[in-house]
Amino acid sequence: MPKRPEGTEYTTSAKFQKFLKEEIDELGLKKVQFAEAAGVSTSVIIRATLYQILPSVKSLIKLADYFQVPIMYMLGETEYADFSPAKEPANFFERLEQLTAEKDEKYSALSHTMSFAPNAVYEWIRTNSLPSLDYLIELAKHFDVSVDYLLGRTDDRQ
Repeated sequence: MPKRPEGTEYTTSAKFQKFLKEEIDELGLKKVQFAEAAGVSTSVIIRATLYQILPSVKSLIKLADYFQVPIMYMLGETEYADFSPAKEPANFFERLEQLTAEKDEKYSALSHTMSFAPNAVYEWIRTNSLPSLDYLIELAKHFDVSVDYLLGRTDDRQ
């Protein structure tokens, strides 16, 4: 099992819970209605609003897209709510390839400087899966970009 980034472990968040509850209340929707409108399962919304459990990265992306805000804003990690969607959205793999090329860095070398397993990047590519939020944040810091840029949601690096 790969180790987690030092000092972080995004599994629960009272700030995210508060954000989601306030937004759903403001919309005047029931949790089931909101989940359907946002394109996530009702259980994702229930777990987040009742137990502070963070959803998967894919669900976080759907929620951030629904609200048109940065992911880190939803998590209460920044006060910057302005969001400018990418003109031509990229995906995580395209951005990772671009950022490693800019740094002239190979995936294997990247893995050795990060807290994830040496073969993690290749596994994400092979399975077409996204890293955990912890690893996305670690990668974003490494490349000095926002999580949303790394995920291809925006062209704004910060």
